Amino acid sequence: MSEEYSKAGVDLGKLRKYHETISNIISLTYKNTLIGAGHYSGVIRIGNLNVAIHTDGVGTKTLLALRAGIIKPVGIDCVAMNVNDLLCVGARPIALVDYLALEKPMDEIVNEVISGLVEGAIESNVEIVGGETAIMPDVIKGFDLSCTAIGIVEKLKTGSDIRPGDYILGLASNGIHANGYSLVRKLINEGKIRLDEYKEELLAPTKIYVKPVLEVMDMVKGIAHITGGAFTKLKRLTSYRLILNMPEPPEVFKLIEKAGVPHEEMYKVFNMGIGMILFVSEEFVNEVKSKLEKYVNVYELGRVYEGQGIVIRTYKNVILNL
Repeated sequence: MSEEYSKAGVDLGKLRKYHETISNIISLTYKNTLIGAGHYSGVIRIGNLNVAIHTDGVGTKTLLALRAGIIKPVGIDCVAMNVNDLLCVGARPIALVDYLALEKPMDEIVNEVISGLVEGAIESNVEIVGGETAIMPDVIKGFDLSCTAIGIVEKLKTGSDIRPGDYILGLASNGIHANGYSLVRKLINEGKIRLDEYKEELLAPTKIYVKPVLEVMDMVKGIAHITGGAFTKLKRLTSYRLILNMPEPPEVFKLIEKAGVPHEEMYKVFNMGIGMILFVSEEFVNEVKSKLEKYVNVYELGRVYEGQGIVIRTYKNVILNL
């Protein structure tokens, strides 16, 4: 149970139940679906192609962006949250559309958001082929932003071939990325974090992992984007026992913890400095690390073992069972 997050208005347990209910209902529509709801991206067979499709947004980070006057990063966030999830099924992202909903006409906000979307799209090598912009007073507070992205899958990556002995590699994050902001805003509103002092760190854009991951895609067995629910998401890939030794996180996470979030809850809500996790066999681990290190800091977090459960040794040497 993530108590502080729940106090901020986000009940992760209830959200998981919603996901389960929705997944069961929409499965009635499946005909050519290879991967349905419950994984990072859906995959459908169209002719000779396996097409991955995913939708995500940036959540309440938009409210903090407005308050801080830093808008462009959320455009990058929106691209990143989608293309990173496409990678997790083995897809090469190719295109996206955006949905921008406004409380009222906001010229500068629109310009900054689109600028961020374009920067993220160029970094991901995807094309923005359209979208929708709406003004909806009484429905939207500030603005809301989401994207739908598609990619092409040559070989599905579901984690089904992960085995004991495989290595677990972590790719460094840019900071909080785009999850947990209801909790962050609660701490700011309570005066426990000063937005004017830490706004740059709190609003750093989500790291886009497309270039490094595509370079090693053929050598990895499973890929996990660490977003909402943090490291519990690894359960999507395997039921084997995972033991992770986490590095010291960036200072922004220590700031949030010091403001009143329990140490254990930090690893259930935030990425704690690891934005993506790759599972790699011993045969390829050194080559994969070498290729990745050209783009991002890589941590050898641990191994896969017989048994079940996720065990995390935190930077404070505390053992957590997720």
